[in-house]
Amino acid sequence: MNKLQRGHAAQVLLDSDIFKEVLAETEQHYIQAWRQARTVEAREDCHRYLTLTAKITDHLKSIATTGALERRALDELEGRKGNIFAWPKI
Repeated sequence: MNKLQRGHAAQVLLDSDIFKEVLAETEQHYIQAWRQARTVEAREDCHRYLTLTAKITDHLKSIATTGALERRALDELEGRKGNIFAWPKI
């Protein structure tokens, strides 16, 4: 997949209701587990899982942004291309 395709796929995933639902449920699960943890290690594990969830989301956002920038660059290139080769009107 190219940058544009990856960006679009990432944005579709981020906008997906099921992804948002799973993300929220996962975060709530680990927050609840953190509150009920009886050891430092268990709390640290929950913190790591929550951090990982945020990193995955941030990475998807980065891919989506890169795709949007690629789309904008292609649009600008196509717009300039038409102007570069057009003869001026007299």
